[in-house]
Amino acid sequence: MSADDPALANINLQHKGHDDHSEYYPPADMPEVYYDDDNLEIIIVADGFASYYDVEIFQTEYTIPVISTQIDGYGDSIDISSLSEGSYTIVITSSNNNEFEGTFYIE
Repeated sequence: MSADDPALANINLQHKGHDDHSEYYPPADMPEVYYDDDNLEIIIVADGFASYYDVEIFQTEYTIPVISTQIDGYGDSIDISSLSEGSYTIVITSSNNNEFEGTFYIE
């Protein structure tokens, strides 16, 4: 599957805890994340700068994760077919303790 696939929507991640207002460079372990509407999965693409990532997915208005898993430092896909329609927040924490957050919507 290619990142150019029209079924894939890029999920923009924000690096949490970044307080410095100088020029910003994302950490090397920041993954790319896509929502695959056709296969109902989240695809995380990483290049091994972290040995693993902890991934939690929350319904946006709640604080208890509906999915919590750990993936390899090179990325993986996460089945979200069990989730109902709505807005979700994904929080990804690398083995280097960098935290990234983004949102996506399931129709």
